[in-house]
This record gives sequence, C-alpha cells and structure tokens, in this order.
Amino acid sequence: MLGIRRSLTPMTYIRPTKRSAAHLVASASLVEGQRSTRMQLISTHKLRTPSECRSREAGLAFEKAASIQTQNLNEPDDAANTLTEAFKVYRKSDPEDAARVLSSAIQHYVLKGNLRRAATQQQHLAEVYEVELGDTKKALEAYEKAAEWFDGDNAEALANKHYLKAADLAALEGDYYKAIEHYERIGRSSINNNLMKWSVKDYFLKAGICHLATNDLVAANRALENYRDIDTTFASTREHQLLVDLVQTIEAGDQEAFADKLFQFDQLSKLDKWKTTLLLRIKNSIEEQGEDFS
Repeated sequence: MLGIRRSLTPMTYIRPTKRSAAHLVASASLVEGQRSTRMQLISTHKLRTPSECRSREAGLAFEKAASIQTQNLNEPDDAANTLTEAFKVYRKSDPEDAARVLSSAIQHYVLKGNLRRAATQQQHLAEVYEVELGDTKKALEAYEKAAEWFDGDNAEALANKHYLKAADLAALEGDYYKAIEHYERIGRSSINNNLMKWSVKDYFLKAGICHLATNDLVAANRALENYRDIDTTFASTREHQLLVDLVQTIEAGDQEAFADKLFQFDQLSKLDKWKTTLLLRIKNSIEEQGEDFS
C-alpha cells in the first residue's frame, strides 16, 4: 500500500486546500517573472516593462488556477475569487483582460445571489472601463448595473452613489434625459434621509442644467416647479435662483447676462468641471441661436 501511494503524484491523492492552487501557481509565476530584467516584446508588439510582464504572468497563473478550481476541484466559488485576484494584477498591464476575468467572476456572484459582492466588483469593472479603457458607454452601463444591484440589496446610499456617477457620465455624453432621470431619482430618494438631504439641491441643480442643455425651457420651468414641490427649501437656495436666472437669460438670448450670472454664483460656490462643461455647451447654444435669427 505504501508503495502504491509513493507511485502517485501528490495531486492524485491529496485534495488541495481552498485557494492553495491559485496562490501556489500565481506565487510561482511571480517569482519566475522577477528573473526578467529586460524590456520584452509580446506577440501584439506592445513594448512591456518587466513589471508589466510580471503582472501578466501572474494574471495568467491565476486564470489557470481558477480553471483548475472549476474543472478539477469543483470549487466555483473559489474560482470566482481567484478571478478577482487575476483582475487585480491584470489591471496593472492588461485592462482588457482585467475586465474580461472580472466579468466572469461577477456573473458567478450574480448566479449565486450575492448581489452585494457582484455590485462591488461591478463598480471596479466600471472604473476600468472609465479610466483605463476610456470606454464611457460601457462605464455608464456598468455603473448603472452596480447601482441596480446595490438597490436590490437595500443599500440605498451606495446605489445613489453609482446612479450619480452614471448620471454624470450620461450628461457628458449628451444623453441629458437619462442624466435627468438619475438625478431626479437620487433627489427624491434623498429628501427624507437626514444624511443625504443636504445634497438634494445639488442633484436638482444638475438635473436643471441638463434640462437647459436640451433647449426645452418649458420642461425646465416645469421641472423647477416639481423640485420646489419635492423639497420645500429648494426655492430659497442659491442653486434654485441660479436656474431661474439662467432660464431668463436664455429666453432673452443674452449670452453676456448668462455668463454674468454664472460668475456671480461662482464667487461663493465654485462651479466644478462637470458643471462648467455643461454650462459652456449651453452658453454656446445661446450664441448659435442668436446667429440663426440674425
């Protein structure tokens, strides 16, 4: 019996402990990768630094370990966790692969009904699309999905955080109606929350700016009435007054007055990059309208 046991490989008769396959393979890859001290060319002809090469090797090792956990060990939960480790190292060198492996892990968490974990990882996926890959459309979709899952897990604050991110991206992409929908949703859900209600005026300001960007002043005025009904304090805020003033300057076609109202507001409440970008578009549209009637 002893002879038979010695003739078998360790993998034949010893069941690996959880995560051991992933960490042993990945660790070995990292050690091996540290021997590389030169710049290397891969098949895609992308010049990589030694650090990037080590990250890619580690990512491939984690993927191999995840495959073993799924196919040989029947441990899909551990495999999903290992893929999140692959994501972390791939993100440093191969964001496309990082998005791919994390998407697989997220799918597993969703199938298991673990919405909180799926939503958290979906946030990371959205960040890769937005920052590393510059794919605003996919980033927007990923933030929206993360928000939906947080909402489904009764994490309202986290859901609103991601709806807000989706709204900001939608507006910058020119999808003003989607942005308005998200901002107004966040505003309504925040009004009765003692921690969040102080931000309602900013959500409605952003929604109002998006209304102005659509060039539909009737809808903009109707929205202001709605915001005053939702938040009885909104009418007394500087944000509300700014929107009222901007509507009037746009109706008058007065680009200089529009800029002056923004300057006055900015003296006390600095306009951030998002607001400046949208307001500049609106200002330019006033100039274009003036040219059309000249």
